[in-house]
Amino acid sequence: MDLLPLRPDTAHFHAALDLYEQIHDEQPASAAPRFRRHGRDDSYRGRVVVDDGDVIGFAYGCDSKPGGQYHRLLRDALSEPVSSWWLADAFEIVELAVAPGTRRRGLGTRLIETILDGTDRRTAVLTAKRHDECARGFYDATGWTPLHEPFVVRGVELAVLGLDLS
Repeated sequence: MDLLPLRPDTAHFHAALDLYEQIHDEQPASAAPRFRRHGRDDSYRGRVVVDDGDVIGFAYGCDSKPGGQYHRLLRDALSEPVSSWWLADAFEIVELAVAPGTRRRGLGTRLIETILDGTDRRTAVLTAKRHDECARGFYDATGWTPLHEPFVVRGVELAVLGLDLS
């Protein structure tokens, strides 16, 4: 099993898109433009887990920047003191996906630790589906703090979670 860089428009990038679309039941290539846009960010960090030639997990993120669309949505949803602490110097985990048959083997933890390793940000933030017990259990067990819920994006109820990196 290898943990490799995830770069836009590579074979691993396309396999990660396929995995994302399978997990989230999205139309083929619907996430590609968003993944590419994030991949061009100067603070982008992404990794993919490859086992026997197959992509079985990936994660990526980038710095949360004032003026960025998701940063604005988060700032507007969070109370001022929460927003000031958690978003002022944050890294956003944009996506984390692990193939269902390979979960509970430490891959998600390894992916997040790897992309956060070396970041100089004070906090990390992410969103997860509010009622996804598997994801919420994972984030609870790995030290993430619930910051706000429900956070509704395109009709989907999410929870905003934070991790203190200081």
